[in-house]
Amino acid sequence: MESQQYAFTYQAYKDKRSLSSADQHLINEAVMASQTAYAPYSKFKVGVSIRTVDQMITSGANQENGAFPIGQCAERVALYSMIQAHGRKQIDTIAIVVDNKNQKTPASPCGSCRQMLNEYRSYQPTPIRLLLSLATGGQVIEINDIKDLLPFAFDGLFLGQ
Repeated sequence: MESQQYAFTYQAYKDKRSLSSADQHLINEAVMASQTAYAPYSKFKVGVSIRTVDQMITSGANQENGAFPIGQCAERVALYSMIQAHGRKQIDTIAIVVDNKNQKTPASPCGSCRQMLNEYRSYQPTPIRLLLSLATGGQVIEINDIKDLLPFAFDGLFLGQ
């Protein structure tokens, strides 16, 4: 037996002012998207903005439902909106913002969204960066590639796609 280890490096910034103006703008777009979230049950509003390599931005927000399994996470709403409106574009960066008074640190995507974003990533040659933040400001976490959050992911490539 051989033990192996998986680790990844990410960047933590005190606030978004340490980022490029383009990244600050993307986070601001995600904050605006979070204002359209429908989260009457969890009060956990999430806004997402996706920037493609050709600088197009598409946003989305989580949409809850009383029948909890049929709600949609903001990441999926934004990705599906982008694909519907513009086709399968190569993604550069995704900003994910949480608006919840009890949340003290940025939150990363749930397992289902990690899986979905990782599969989308498997069909493009470049990383998909993530910027995680709170709508109220403060710390920003930069993750270099969505693949870092889901090692050994299952995707369509296993099915010969």
